[in-house]
Amino acid sequence: QVLTALLDRWAEDRKRARVMILLDASGSMGDTAGADLGETKLDLAKEAVVEALDEFAPDDDVGFRIFTTGLGPNQDQDWLDLVPIAPLAGQRETIARSVTDLTPLNGTPLYTATQDGYDDMLAGFDPTRINAIVLLSDGRNEDDRNDDLEALIENLREQAEGENADPVRIFAIAYGGDADLETLRRIAEATNAQVYDASDATTISQVFTAVVSNF
Repeated sequence: QVLTALLDRWAEDRKRARVMILLDASGSMGDTAGADLGETKLDLAKEAVVEALDEFAPDDDVGFRIFTTGLGPNQDQDWLDLVPIAPLAGQRETIARSVTDLTPLNGTPLYTATQDGYDDMLAGFDPTRINAIVLLSDGRNEDDRNDDLEALIENLREQAEGENADPVRIFAIAYGGDADLETLRRIAEATNAQVYDASDATTISQVFTAVVSNF
């Protein structure tokens, strides 16, 4: 009871958050999550996102964006906001429904999705809140149009450093055995955040919840 009371007090006292959930919806997410499981990696990831919504406060601002190549009416977009950032209390079910309806799609424009997501979070930065991206990817960048990791890291570091920088942190989850853990680590650390290792796909729910509860 004492521990429960402490956790409740922490939830009440912590600074409110403004979070973009940025989820890889590439074709490899349709791979099986494990030899003994009938579920795909995307199946487990969807369950993890929905469960993690309970870790947010009702007045946290939360949005849901997916990334993969070939999105949009002209199939030329690398990401889509399925649910724009807004108070969670008014759109919890909308996010859960959007997550549940996902199917694995195309390639993995990891660098473009990361930079665009970061830029959009900076544009809407709220100094009264924790501003963060929860980035989950199961693979490596597969976008020939943007394959310059060093430029991405340099841009993120320049935007994150300095006395007047607006701190948007990217908490990256390396999901599944094929995920590029080292690249995701560099992305997270460039924004003064950390990477989480979910190379065992069956741990994704535990890992995703840990990310959110660590804000």
